[in-house]
Amino acid sequence: MVVVSLLGVLAACTATGGEERPVVGGIYREGVVGQPLSLNPLLDPQDPIARDVARLAFAGLVRVTDAGEIQGDLADRWQTGDGGLTYVFHLREGALWHDGRPVIADDVLTTIAILQAPEYPGPSELGALWRRVRADRIDERTVRLQLDQPYSSFVEACSVPLLPSHVFSSTEAANLREHPASYLPIGAGPFRVQEVTPQGVRMLRHTGYQGPEPQLDEVVLRFFADLPSAGAALDAGLVDGLAGLRRSQLSGLDGERFVVHAVPLLGEQVILLLNHRNPILADRRVRQAIALGIDREQAIAGALPGEAIPAHGPVPSYSWAYTPLVETASHPSGARTLLDLAGWLGPGPRFQSLRALRLQLSVPVDPRLTSLAEEIRAQLQTLGIQVALGPANDLDLYREQLIRRRFDLALIGVAFGSVDPDPYPWWHSSAGFNFASYSSGEADRLVEGARLDGDPGHRRALLEAFQRLWVDEVPSIAVAHPVMTYVMGSSVRGVRMGIVPEPGARLQHVAEWYFRTENPRALLN
Repeated sequence: MVVVSLLGVLAACTATGGEERPVVGGIYREGVVGQPLSLNPLLDPQDPIARDVARLAFAGLVRVTDAGEIQGDLADRWQTGDGGLTYVFHLREGALWHDGRPVIADDVLTTIAILQAPEYPGPSELGALWRRVRADRIDERTVRLQLDQPYSSFVEACSVPLLPSHVFSSTEAANLREHPASYLPIGAGPFRVQEVTPQGVRMLRHTGYQGPEPQLDEVVLRFFADLPSAGAALDAGLVDGLAGLRRSQLSGLDGERFVVHAVPLLGEQVILLLNHRNPILADRRVRQAIALGIDREQAIAGALPGEAIPAHGPVPSYSWAYTPLVETASHPSGARTLLDLAGWLGPGPRFQSLRALRLQLSVPVDPRLTSLAEEIRAQLQTLGIQVALGPANDLDLYREQLIRRRFDLALIGVAFGSVDPDPYPWWHSSAGFNFASYSSGEADRLVEGARLDGDPGHRRALLEAFQRLWVDEVPSIAVAHPVMTYVMGSSVRGVRMGIVPEPGARLQHVAEWYFRTENPRALLN
C-alpha cells in the first residue's frame, strides 16, 4: 500500500511537471474608506463596507458570480413548480454557522420573517419583494417558498444573506439596529468575523463553509478616513489591496510591487435622463437628435480617460438578453436634420417660433460627472441646443428634482441592483425610479412580460423587442460604465476578477487568492 501511494504521488508530480501549487495560508489586508453603519447584511446592504463583509462572512441559499452564474450556496439543490410560483430548497448537510451550530430550515424562515415585518428597517424594495413570499418548513433541511405571482429574478433574490435563528428572533426586525450581532456578526460564509475595532474587521477562514474553500487564512479590512490615507498605507505596505484610486493617482506606484486591475463596473451606468414632461423633450425627434449628437467615446476621452467605457441601452452588456442593436453611433448631421424636421431652426440656439431651444443639465457636485456633463454640453451646443449646467448636491438633486420630476436633463450614476436583466424598476410607467416619466403601453407590456415569464427564450424575445423600442423612442441615454481601479500587491496570486457589476463583486473569487505555494516534487526530496 505504501508503494502504491508513493507511485500515485510521483504520477501526480509528473502530470503537473513539478509546478508550484497554492497552499493554504497568509493574511490579505485591504484598505477601505469610512466606517460601516453596521455589519448586518439585512440592515445596511447598500453600505460598501457592510456589503464587503457580507460577501465574505455570510451566505445565502444561492450565490451569484460573474453577473449571472447562480450556484448553490447554503442550499445544494432546488426545484421549481407551479409555473414558477413554488421553489423548494434543500440545505447542505454539514453547513455550519460560525459558532458551530448547523444551518437549518428555521434560519431561512427567521430571515424571511424579518424581511417581511412591517417595521423592517432595511431597504423598502427588499421588504416588499419578500412580503410576496410564503415560507414553509418541510423538514429540518428543506424549505418551500411560494410566490403570489411568477417573478423571473426570484432565484437570484435567494442570494440574500441568511441570519441564524438561534441568534435573531423572527419578531425583532425593529431591533436590528440595537442587536449586538449586527456589529459582531455570526454568519455562515467562507470567513468568520473574529474581531471588530475602530481600525477594521478581522476575519478568519471558516472550515465549516461548504462552498469553495478559501486559500487565505485571514482577510482584514482596515478602515481609513479618506482615499489618500488609504493610498499612503498601500504604498507603505500596510495593506495589500485598495479599490477606487483614480488613474492620475497610479503614476507613482511601483510596477514591480503592485498590479493594477482596471475593472469596468458593468452593473452601473452613467445615464442622461430626458424628462418627458418637458414639452421640448416630449418630441421624440428631439430625443433622437440628442442621442445621435452625443459621441460617447469622445466625451469619455475628454472627461474620464481610462476611467469609463461607453454604455448603451437599458440591459447590462454582460447579460444574455443584451442586443448590440442598442449600440448606435454618433451622427451629428443626422441630429441636425431631425431638429430641422421638428421645427427647431437656426444656427444656435435654435428657435421654434419665438421659443429658444434651451435646456438645463442637472448634475451632482461630483468632479467626474461634472466633467462629463461639460463634454456633453459642448457636443449638444454644436447642434444648436443651448445647455446650461445646474450642479446640485446629491440629496437636493434627488429630493427636489428627480423625485418631483422637475428637471430637463440630468446626468446621474445608477446601479441596476440586480444581475438579472429587469428594466421594469426604471422604465415601466408606474415604476418609482422612472424619473424620466417615460410612458409607453408597448414598453409596459414588454417589461411586465419579461418580469413574469420564466422561460429564457420568451424573455429574450421580449427584452430584445424592448431594446429595439428603446432605440426608436429614446426614453433616456446610457452614456458610460465607470471603471474601478483595484490595486493589489504583486505577492497576491491567483487573482481573477471575472465580470464585476458593482464594487463588492471584486471579492467574488476571493477563495482562489493565495500567497503561498509548494512544489510537489520538492516534497519528495
